[in-house]
Amino acid sequence: MPIDLALLFALILALAYGIFRYLRWRRERMLPYTPALARIEGGGVKRGLTPAEGAVLLGRPLHVTLTLVIFEMLRKGFLRQVAAEPLTVEVAEAFRTHNRGLSPQARGDQRRAAAQAINATLHLYEEPFLEIIEAHPGRPVAELDLGVAVQPLVRYVAGRVGGYSLEESREYYRLIIERAPREARSDGRLTFERQKVLDRNFGWVLLGEDFAAVLDAPELSYLPLWLRPPRAAVDELGGRSFAAWAQAVMDSLAGVVAEDDVRLTLGREEDATTATLLSDITRTTFYG
Repeated sequence: MPIDLALLFALILALAYGIFRYLRWRRERMLPYTPALARIEGGGVKRGLTPAEGAVLLGRPLHVTLTLVIFEMLRKGFLRQVAAEPLTVEVAEAFRTHNRGLSPQARGDQRRAAAQAINATLHLYEEPFLEIIEAHPGRPVAELDLGVAVQPLVRYVAGRVGGYSLEESREYYRLIIERAPREARSDGRLTFERQKVLDRNFGWVLLGEDFAAVLDAPELSYLPLWLRPPRAAVDELGGRSFAAWAQAVMDSLAGVVAEDDVRLTLGREEDATTATLLSDITRTTFYG
């Protein structure tokens, strides 16, 4: 009998220990997992980025990137320009979703359907900008709180380029920016053909260091699609060329995003890339 009691006691101890180990294992499985930021960068070039995404990848100042986002949505017809000085825009009727009792998901679905109807692509990073602009009708772009849209934009780009070589990808887009003006200036191009080339490379040209010289050539002073008849509905630029006005718009957006707006809580796998992009953007935006 004493032997049986000792055996039973041992079995109870073993069972209790097993239950303890199982509960501990289960609890650890249920805790949120925070992966390390350090990881091996992948190889190859990430192609297919938009000029705004390329600006983030290259660490360009935020006021340049924000200008590209707004101009691209004007070009695609998601926004309409209502004033040039200061630049004021409004969300096009088909893309307005507020005050209709729609959920965030339904608002996004409606905007994507509207974009598809005009054969345009609505990028995820553009949706926060549409939300902000629609929520503040009549307010100049430089007075909008665009900082809240910066984090989704940077995270979106980091997610797209994660797993690729940052340096190889950056070199690829630097070459695109260098090539865009040369393509527009090719000898023998007619004015109409040159305008089509600039339409296609518009955002990349604006990322060039001397975009004014490209857009204000002797034979052609370029106007983007949204400023050409019949879409234009205002005395757009007050006698200035588009290139000069675009530079003024960029300058007006300097300082609209605070340094705190580009600080993120990191911890996800792609945040290694996010941290790199944010570091470069912060350096060029706030510290020159």
